[in-house]
Formats: sequence, C-alpha cells, structure tokens
Amino acid sequence: MENHAPDEHEACCGLPAAARTCPDCAKRGRTVGRETLDRQLAPDARAKFGDVAGFCANPDCAVVYFSGGAIVRKGETLRAVTQKDPGDEVNVCYCFDFKRGDIRRDLAARSVTDIPVRIKHEIDAGRCDCERMNPQGACCLGNVAAEVKRLAAERKTRA
Repeated sequence: MENHAPDEHEACCGLPAAARTCPDCAKRGRTVGRETLDRQLAPDARAKFGDVAGFCANPDCAVVYFSGGAIVRKGETLRAVTQKDPGDEVNVCYCFDFKRGDIRRDLAARSVTDIPVRIKHEIDAGRCDCERMNPQGACCLGNVAAEVKRLAAERKTRA
C-alpha cells in the first residue's frame, strides 16, 4: 500500500484539495480563514461556514465564497469585491482604502499612479491587515498591479 503525504494546504488550512474548486466555475479557489469570513460576511451568511472556505477570484463567476454546499455570491458580502465588481468605487486595497477610481483618476491626471508604492510603504511599516480586510484574505498588491496595467491599457486604447 502506497503512503501519501497529506496535501500541505489541507494540513495547514483544513480545506481538502477537492473542496478548493469553485462549484460554479470549476476554477481553483484560494483558501480563506475565519478572520476573513468574520470580517466580510453578515452573521447569517457567516453561519454557513466553519473556520475555512474557498474564495473564487474568477471575475466571470458570481460565487465569492464556497465550502461544501455553502455558497456566498456577489452582492451577499458586506463590501463589494475587487474581482467581482468593476465599479470605480470598489476597493482595490481594503487596508488603506484605495479604490479603482483612484487609480483611474491618477492615470487621467498624470499618466502614472503612485498608489502601489504608497501601499508598499504602509505594508513595510506593518500597517496592513489583509487577512481580515481583503475579501481574498491576502495581500492586494498583485491585484493593484494588474488593475494599474489594465486601466493604463484601457486608457491607451481610448486615446
């Protein structure tokens, strides 16, 4: 009989590998913990989950959180989710309250934005709380960089 080591992620986070797949779009989700769920969900939605759930980052999928048969969809979280809502008043950085529109305004006014650098300085100073504040339960810098790139490209095509 072959011995298999437990999935490393399952061992630390408690969500089996098979359960990290979004039930609607079949994309692999990121595991989020109790701190994220407590901050992002109203009590009735929070009661659907234990200490961990999957987060679906697919912007074309309405599911935000999932675990077993429990699902929370776009519009059922306490705050709009960057990956799910394209609006300008949606946060791209939840810890320091930078919104998509802030990036768009910087690019329109100066063709550049210093928002990623400002966020990095705050992170370096130890003032972030991504696990609780960000619906994906992790640092936003990758999302912010992708959003800057996308909005800059969008701006170029309009010019």
